[in-house]
Amino acid sequence: MMYSTKIGSTMTSTQPTAPSQPRPSLAQRLLRPEFLLMGVFAAVAAAALLRPAAAPVEPARIGTVDLEKTFNSLDRYSAEQAKVKALGEELELLIKRSEATVREQQSELESFKDGSKEQAEAIAKLQSSVGELRAVQQFVAGKLELARARALRDTYFAIKDAVRRFAERDGYDYILLDDSITDMDPANSQKTMAQISARRFLFASSRRDVTTQLIGMMNDETKGKTGG
Repeated sequence: MMYSTKIGSTMTSTQPTAPSQPRPSLAQRLLRPEFLLMGVFAAVAAAALLRPAAAPVEPARIGTVDLEKTFNSLDRYSAEQAKVKALGEELELLIKRSEATVREQQSELESFKDGSKEQAEAIAKLQSSVGELRAVQQFVAGKLELARARALRDTYFAIKDAVRRFAERDGYDYILLDDSITDMDPANSQKTMAQISARRFLFASSRRDVTTQLIGMMNDETKGKTGG
């Protein structure tokens, strides 16, 4: 709707003025998306600053052991080997008795006439004695091998248990087997490659070696048990 006003010779027209928008309140301004996003970032940053700092990770303590040297230096293993040696000497007497029987029957065989009944019986008897000798030899070899295997096994388990106790006592996290020390037998290319593939260490610093300490601990324990 237009209104006309005539003043003198000039006519002007006026448009109605639009009502002014109310100014947003402080609460409305704070609820705007950009302010909310800034609040979230501020809360996250504050939480990160207030979070207690994580304790520094302590590096693992590692030691290495030369297993072959340990075996050869243990009083316990020396005692086990002495038992195996004594058993071998005892079993060797069985072989010598069987060998003496065979030699005796061989000498008797020469006194019989060729083709005689007595010679045939002596030959059968000698063959039986030779078979017994071979059986005794196999028995002795198997018995000795079993005794050696048990000595190795029992000593290995003793070393393993001692390593655990040594590590717990001195604060080691890992005690590893250092196989980089042992020499390889270059018999042929296939066996050499098998030995190389079986290795797990290419290098181990001697500063990490605890073989001497472990041997000392185990030998002291052995002396304590035997009263030596």
